[in-house]
Amino acid sequence: MRCAGLVVDYENPELTMPNKIIEMGLLPGTPFIILYQAPFRGPLYIEYGQERTRIALRVEEAEFIKVEAIR
Repeated sequence: MRCAGLVVDYENPELTMPNKIIEMGLLPGTPFIILYQAPFRGPLYIEYGQERTRIALRVEEAEFIKVEAIR
């Protein structure tokens, strides 16, 4: 599963989004690649930025991020 996307915005109506999403640099305008997802709705492993930073995001965290697909 190598899907490319762009962070567009956040869905955070009640200010419940974890701060770590912003602290890790997943800001609007950031391109990323989903490398794979662990089985059984496990974390998404993504790569982003010029340094090719790799992190794991739980599905519950990733749901706060609005994305646009990049072809």
